This record gives sequence, structure tokens and C-alpha cells, in this order.
Amino acid sequence: MPEQSVVTTRHRWTASELRKLPEHERSAILEAAAIAVEAEYRNDPELTDFRAFGKEDLHGDSADAETR
Repeated sequence: MPEQSVVTTRHRWTASELRKLPEHERSAILEAAAIAVEAEYRNDPELTDFRAFGKEDLHGDSADAETR
């Protein structure tokens, strides 16, 4: 029986495990994961319909802001 590629396994990789892999294996795993979730990401507005920063998130106008 041929050995199964790391890309096609159902293993849930941790960031630590991925960092230990050679770059070509790590890239292949991340690419396969991106392909697997692409349709869901593109079609589910709850995953993409947000603002990174709102007015409440920026504190530059605060009187407490120190000049650096």
C-alpha cells in the first residue's frame, strides 16, 4: 500500500508541527487547506463582513496618548 501524503491526511496540524516541516511540505498543506475552505469563505458573509478597526478601536485622539 503506498504511503499517504501529508497533504491528504486528515491530521489537524498545530502551528508548532507545521513549523517543524520542510517548507515545501508546509506550503503544500497550507495550500490544500486554503483550497478546501475557499468556497465557504467566498460564500459566507459572516466570515468576511466585518471592519478591522472601528472608531472605538483607535485611541490616537485620547487625552492619555503619550507622544513618542
